[in-house]
Amino acid sequence: MSTLDTSGRVLTGWNPEEPENWSAKIAWTTLAITTFSLMLGFTVWFLPSAVAPRLNDIGFHLTKNQIYWIASMPGLSCAALRLIYMFLPATIGARKMIGWSSLLYILPMLGWFFAVQSTDTSFGVLLALSFACGYRGPPPSPATCPRPASTSPSGWPAPPWGLQGRASGQHGA
Repeated sequence: MSTLDTSGRVLTGWNPEEPENWSAKIAWTTLAITTFSLMLGFTVWFLPSAVAPRLNDIGFHLTKNQIYWIASMPGLSCAALRLIYMFLPATIGARKMIGWSSLLYILPMLGWFFAVQSTDTSFGVLLALSFACGYRGPPPSPATCPRPASTSPSGWPAPPWGLQGRASGQHGA
């Protein structure tokens, strides 16, 4: 049985069922970071659905079909791109994927901020921004990954089995 080693970039010996082979600080810090990423992901994913119905009220001249496409594009792009993203944690690592994708959420949010400032913004730009909002969709919750954590897609260092209800509750799963 290996012991917990946190000296490198990869945790080794993580076993949440043995108190000497898991770290509460690492588990709960990871949970806090991924909870923020999850919240940010859902916010960005929902943004076009909340904004699109009100665009004509602020001076845009869009048809009902165009508003529908703007509101539905995040879900469509999420479904299509999920095929790519299901391989990324194993390829680049979950830590990098969650970190970089969380930073990338800023781009569509800024894009929408500037796009709605001018009613001259074209439907194509609004549609592209909607597509960008769904580039990763609602991020996978580490709390919903199968056990053991070392084999889960996100590689999340899970807490002991008895505390996972709290982790799932914090993630809203």
